Amino acid sequence: MLLEDPSRTHVASVASVVDLFESTNQPLVQPSGRAAQPAQAAIVALDEEGERRVLVVLTLIQSQENVIYASTESIATGQLSHAVDEAMLFAESMGFILDGTGWPQMDRSSREQLAARLAAFRAPSLKQKLSTAERKPSTDPLAQVARLFAAFGVAAALGLAGCGGPTAEQREKSAEIHYDLGTNSMNAGDAQAALAEYLQAEKDNPDMPQIHNALGLLYGFSLGRPVEAENEFKQALDLKDVFSEAETNYGAFLLSRGRFADAIPHFQKAINDPLYGARTLAECNLAWALYKTGATDRAVAQLRAALLVAPKYCKGWRQLGAIFAEKGSLDDALDAYTRYADACPDAADAQLQEASIFARQAKAEDARRSLNKCVDLGKDKDPNTAAECRKLLRGMGAP
Repeated sequence: MLLEDPSRTHVASVASVVDLFESTNQPLVQPSGRAAQPAQAAIVALDEEGERRVLVVLTLIQSQENVIYASTESIATGQLSHAVDEAMLFAESMGFILDGTGWPQMDRSSREQLAARLAAFRAPSLKQKLSTAERKPSTDPLAQVARLFAAFGVAAALGLAGCGGPTAEQREKSAEIHYDLGTNSMNAGDAQAALAEYLQAEKDNPDMPQIHNALGLLYGFSLGRPVEAENEFKQALDLKDVFSEAETNYGAFLLSRGRFADAIPHFQKAINDPLYGARTLAECNLAWALYKTGATDRAVAQLRAALLVAPKYCKGWRQLGAIFAEKGSLDDALDAYTRYADACPDAADAQLQEASIFARQAKAEDARRSLNKCVDLGKDKDPNTAAECRKLLRGMGAP
């Protein structure tokens, strides 16, 4: 289990690191109590004097703050690889695309250079510490207006209802207002305020399934409370016969917990809903769950079907390429990564993945060409991927 560890601000010891992965993209994330912003991720496997742990380090780009999730117990010998897989799923559920750095094969000097480049290894400055300590609640004008409206509306309802209290209709309206306030708070990065609003909404109308779905997301992905998250997702699905959004969210939660087989039926229900607008997401998540349970052929077929309908879905092409690359089907992997590059021409990561396959095929010039494209594409929008491509180019030497 991974939970936020406020006592950790960075990875302090390079010598304790036994493996390291970093993200090749910077998706928008919203850790508990922080504003939504782009982030870089690193997965760090540690051996601290015999205590093995895995960390997921999110570096928030705007604030340059590290938010660290750590395994709650020391990992047994032989289980480190499984723990790393769980951490990767946890990060992937937030939209990160992760690649290995080759840490175990690096010499000491290369490891120190890589650590110096990654913010996960940097202690926060005094300015960053003060900024975190002095963070104020959101002052979003829309949220303030909504709160005033909610207070006025509920007070008026109580006054009109007399001694009998608010009517069922008034309680339902109040629940809708508090649900919207909770969503505004989540968008502002205030998970605790969102929790208070969602709980009030649940009190006003416990039969509103959207509230339980929102609480499931909040507990599962922002507050690190998996038991409550699962209970809320189950309530949401009990209250609504066809609730594809909740099915997909519950499935993603199960993926993040490494419960791949349990996630499969939820994604299947979502994609069987002809009116569900995010079917591609559910289909690709289903494919990944199938792959992780050993059903590789079904996973590939599922991804191909999804991408036939949504050929611009970049993550799907990357997943397909990753599966083929792990199987050693290099031609198929290259085709998938090329389609990834075609679908997302501004993605430096697509060129990096192409280069990795060219290198495995001993096609040095093709690899060099892809790496140069990667540097050009990423220098402004994705500097970390561009830096990785520059490093690989240097390693290839002069053409």
